[in-house]
Amino acid sequence: MSLDTPRHVKYWQRCFKSILPHHYTSMDSSRLALGYFILGGLDLLFSTLSASVTTEPLIPKADRKRLRDWILSLQHRYGGFCGSPHHVFPESFEKGFDHAVKPAADDTENANIAATAFALLMLGIIGEDREGVSAFRGVKRVQTLRWLRKLQRPDGSFGEFLKKDGTVGGGKDMRYCYVAAMIRWMLCGNEIPQDGPDKPRQFQDLDVDGLVGHIRRGQTFDGGIAESSMGESHAGYAYCAVAALSLLDRAEPDGDNKYLKKGIRDIPALVHWLVARQFIYTASEDPESESAKDEPELSALNISESEGYVTGFNGRLNKIADTCYTWWVFGALRLLDKAQPGTAKAINRAPSRSFLLEKTQHPVLGGFGKHAERPPDVYHSYMGLAALETMAGEDGEEGVSLFDAGLCISSDAAARIEVARRFWN
Repeated sequence: MSLDTPRHVKYWQRCFKSILPHHYTSMDSSRLALGYFILGGLDLLFSTLSASVTTEPLIPKADRKRLRDWILSLQHRYGGFCGSPHHVFPESFEKGFDHAVKPAADDTENANIAATAFALLMLGIIGEDREGVSAFRGVKRVQTLRWLRKLQRPDGSFGEFLKKDGTVGGGKDMRYCYVAAMIRWMLCGNEIPQDGPDKPRQFQDLDVDGLVGHIRRGQTFDGGIAESSMGESHAGYAYCAVAALSLLDRAEPDGDNKYLKKGIRDIPALVHWLVARQFIYTASEDPESESAKDEPELSALNISESEGYVTGFNGRLNKIADTCYTWWVFGALRLLDKAQPGTAKAINRAPSRSFLLEKTQHPVLGGFGKHAERPPDVYHSYMGLAALETMAGEDGEEGVSLFDAGLCISSDAAARIEVARRFWN
């Protein structure tokens, strides 16, 4: 079975051009995240389309400036981006207001770390010149890096936002480590001079060793990665930890994967744990599935003997198969392949691909659902495309653009960001 590209294009175009269903109302504070998935999905599909499907860009040129202006309107005056227009004061509120007096910590508009990463990625995706030269024009680079540094705790972990008392708010899991490393890389945080003979210190880089140490402590007794050594291993945390280390290495000129090797205490154990997330899928795994009665139970989970069956992935022990975990596992293995060659081929691709295309790809609406026979949503629809392309490796997946496993965007968009990084003042 193949990817129904035209149907997926229609799904993403509906998401882009019309109002999202009411189920997304609770996500209003995360509009930048929704925008990232929608624009990223369109970007992944466009370059593979033939003229018989469409000759017009899936993100029209006329919309790119509008989108860019909207993204930059969410930028916080002290650095970083707010997740929604509802988190930003109207300009009329700021007339006659002395921002120099008001401290950032007492700011109800608080920017957050995830929204900042999504904003920068989106600017790369929609780069108006398509070469990326001006993708980051208008971004408050130094202010954002200063703000980012304030989000790092003494133990090396990162939070999500600054609270009114100036302390760090939000959890300390690997998601924030990942987006912190991503923001640092996109803004070339390690390349700003720390001191100069004729100017005072203007910026302090992240505590990279502290960040690596926090990630290293997250590997648990079973080889997986959790928020901390006493937490439960989670495939999403594993990917985020590996991707954070990969981006730290990406910022280094020598390219010897030193942070990836230093930050994962036992790479073979992590690979083993990730591979163990694959299991034979039957409809009975999902008690709400309409077709549960039509598929046989399997008493053994011997994947080598599972010809004709499909395999799904879970993110934790004893959970059912989920579209997004196919990406989290394959993405982590793809990045670990840099430090331990051959890792990316540790999983049987064919039955995993079948799970996505036969079970969670929606046959009518397009997109992917979280589980089999579920309606599509923008998060799982994007992760499904990412998983298909990443597991395909160098061969590529027909109908999907090449994918950058570290930045979680198309390789074309990643190339534009690479260019944009060279044009910081």
